[in-house]
Amino acid sequence: MMRKAMNRVHQEPETERRILCSAEKVFYRQGYDGARMQEIADEAGINKALLHYYFRSKDRLFDAVFSDAVLRLVPPVFAVMNSDSALMDKVRGFVDAYFSTVSQNPFLPGFVVHEMHRNPSRFSEIIKESRLLMLEGLQHQLDEGAANGELIPMQAEQFILNLLSLCAFPFVAAGAMQSVSGKNDAEYQQLLEERRELIPQWMSRLVECGA
Repeated sequence: MMRKAMNRVHQEPETERRILCSAEKVFYRQGYDGARMQEIADEAGINKALLHYYFRSKDRLFDAVFSDAVLRLVPPVFAVMNSDSALMDKVRGFVDAYFSTVSQNPFLPGFVVHEMHRNPSRFSEIIKESRLLMLEGLQHQLDEGAANGELIPMQAEQFILNLLSLCAFPFVAAGAMQSVSGKNDAEYQQLLEERRELIPQWMSRLVECGA
């Protein structure tokens, strides 16, 4: 009896993780609206009743998957922005963290961006609760650089938007860009690696006086 109970304790986290991994695949492919609980149960190799035992509804399951996606993508990327590093060191760290994280999880940017548009409040709540990005320090750094004549005046929000756009769009639009350019997967990956080196140079020219 005791052994059975212990086995259940060990199995429950494994089953929950398997469900989340399967749900992630289905939600990435279908989005929230297209995903079906039966498809997720089939992907996980369990029956629908067990799926509902762990996650009572599609909303609750999606919340878990989306939160996991955001927290997998955002902390490694934005942690460097909250550091005390020099501005361009932050840019290089941001770019490296973004490209490394997304290379391991290529569906993340498109999934997060799509769901941000579908339900923007969900993303905002995760960011606010986790305090993943605090712009006050970045704004102080930009203002100090402008006062010293080293940087052009710029809002922190504009700085982040510029940096995110340069990093994110090539991944979000990868399929379309490969079709237009005719590049295969390996060639496009090489283009991305070149871009990883170029973005800090472009950001330097964008913000530094006389660059």
